[in-house]
Amino acid sequence: MKASLKWLRWRGILLLAALTPTCRQIVQRASLDRERPLMPWTRIRLQVHLRICRGCERYLRQMDFLRAAAAASAGRSRVSGRGQLASEAKNRIKRRLRCERVG
Repeated sequence: MKASLKWLRWRGILLLAALTPTCRQIVQRASLDRERPLMPWTRIRLQVHLRICRGCERYLRQMDFLRAAAAASAGRSRVSGRGQLASEAKNRIKRRLRCERVG
């Protein structure tokens, strides 16, 4: 009985892995999700993958942070004359992406 439960569990894991997109596809679909709504089945597959893969979840959180930071700093003068971020702003973003404390 115990062996059959183990077999069933592995079959479930393999089925789940087959139904979820790859990490590369997740990044593409998540980017599309920010631009336009995804189909319901695609959204479900995306959510299932994000429950399993902590790397993709963290990447998407970082992407959301960068989007919010860019929107928040749009009106500020943290951009140099050539359209580049000031070095202080670059360093703050790098520290934040590394999950370091921004002082």
